[in-house]
Amino acid sequence: MTEQEQIDYIQARVGNKWWRLNNLYKVENEDGDLVTFKLRPAQALLFKLMAHKNIILKARQLGFSTAIDIYLLDEALFNKNIKCGIIAQDQGAAGEIFRTKIEVPFDNLPEWLKAEFPIKARRSGASGGFILFESGSSIQCATSFRSGTVQRLHISEHGKICAKYPQKAKEVKTGTLNAIHQKAICFIESTAEGVGGDFYSMSMRALDLYNSGSTLGLQDYKFHFFAWFQDPKYSEPLPQSGLQLSKYHQEYFAAVESAMKVTLTDEQKQWYINKEQSQGEEIKQEFPSTPQEAFLTSGRRVFDAIRVMNAEAHTIKPLIIYDIEPVSGIKTKAQSMREVDNEKLQRNLLNMLLVWELPDTDEEYAIGVDIAEGLEHNDRSSFDVVKKSTGEQVAHWFGHLDVEMFASLVRHVGHMYNTAFVGPERNNHGHAFLQKFRDIYPVRRIYQEQYLDRDNDNDTPKLGWLTTKQSKPIIIEGLKELLRTQTSGIRWIGTISELNAYVYDSKGAMNAQVGCYDDQLISYAIAQEMRARMPKRVKSDDNQPAKDKHWMTY
Repeated sequence: MTEQEQIDYIQARVGNKWWRLNNLYKVENEDGDLVTFKLRPAQALLFKLMAHKNIILKARQLGFSTAIDIYLLDEALFNKNIKCGIIAQDQGAAGEIFRTKIEVPFDNLPEWLKAEFPIKARRSGASGGFILFESGSSIQCATSFRSGTVQRLHISEHGKICAKYPQKAKEVKTGTLNAIHQKAICFIESTAEGVGGDFYSMSMRALDLYNSGSTLGLQDYKFHFFAWFQDPKYSEPLPQSGLQLSKYHQEYFAAVESAMKVTLTDEQKQWYINKEQSQGEEIKQEFPSTPQEAFLTSGRRVFDAIRVMNAEAHTIKPLIIYDIEPVSGIKTKAQSMREVDNEKLQRNLLNMLLVWELPDTDEEYAIGVDIAEGLEHNDRSSFDVVKKSTGEQVAHWFGHLDVEMFASLVRHVGHMYNTAFVGPERNNHGHAFLQKFRDIYPVRRIYQEQYLDRDNDNDTPKLGWLTTKQSKPIIIEGLKELLRTQTSGIRWIGTISELNAYVYDSKGAMNAQVGCYDDQLISYAIAQEMRARMPKRVKSDDNQPAKDKHWMTY
């Protein structure tokens, strides 16, 4: 083409953002050569699925940082009065990002087109830089933003910021994220850097929302996960002898395919095996196959990773999400609440009743309860409802409630599920829970460990499940067996998350890894134990719904 033909060609297409992102900008490739930037399949998928707020858990070297920064530069160039910000993990990274992902693409635009974007101020250096355009738009790369409102934000490798620079992570949380406009577009992306920290907790909350099927509000983060196998470059030719898989790798790849609903090619499996030889266990973090695997603990796991991954394949979204009032038991469907008053809905699903199956009058149910103090920033309380016949998880609740109100809530759900057999953990705050619960729920439907004779000769049941060094292995080994036989019945991804972070400490005790919880795990394990210990039902005990009551009335 002649120069004029090139100008005419670009001018005819420059109004199309998708065309610009695939044809207009130059970047340096891995060899240092200047090439036209084109979206890779995973990058294009992100922009097709993106929401206002996005949190991206990814495998290494998928190019998301470059793609997002090109997107932000394009926003600053083709819009007026848009402030775009990029936060890097340290000053060195800020300087490199600004040079390679902002200055190079901008400076290598055709001169006639670059002249359409006059610059009011510009500064760059080893610690970052900015460009302010005459249009009022700007783009800046730094290690934090505190002043002014940001309409477009990219936080790069936030997992590393949280792991290596906790004070900086706090600054990002309290400063930058509070400075973004309500309708701003935000991308927070990173590979995993272990459990704990804001990136881990934000990812888990977003994953919970995704798996609940809830409609996202403007302040909710949409969860995106991109595995290593989503990039075509992660593939290698097979040796002449063909693909050779150990028993472990056969089971591992089968579990990945089941959990992620994909089919891996032999060439992809060969790449993974070769990479694993150099990376060791680090490959799970750097090149994860599932979101849960990305945060796998480096400690000695209690539950086998492949068996947990097989259970993850059977997790599904709840049928209904209820906001249930603890005292009255009145239930409001959460989706309806979003339509009426978004602010009243807990966006992270705390204090919501997740329901997969409504009660069947011919079924018996068991409930396991883990009780916490009830304060907002402490451990959470949790309970699970499982079917006696199959052990499947039919309802789940976790959150923060005063102990007596929590007892009232469990009472309502227990009656809802045909006066379920309830096993509250009586450790610590469990005593206060049981003191209230025994007055409002049939004692015969509460787990009784043993009977004690008092001086007045009244038989008093010792209610609740006491978790000790001797009893904890009973419920954990029972759950291990269910995982081994692939009959765990787990439907909630939050339960899977806690299985992955449950470890043996240096003394051999089983606990959640530092920065994680185990309340959902313990309540589920107790529920399964209650299912096994449930006494035979006496029909006259039943406080069951009427046979003709339609499930939609619940």
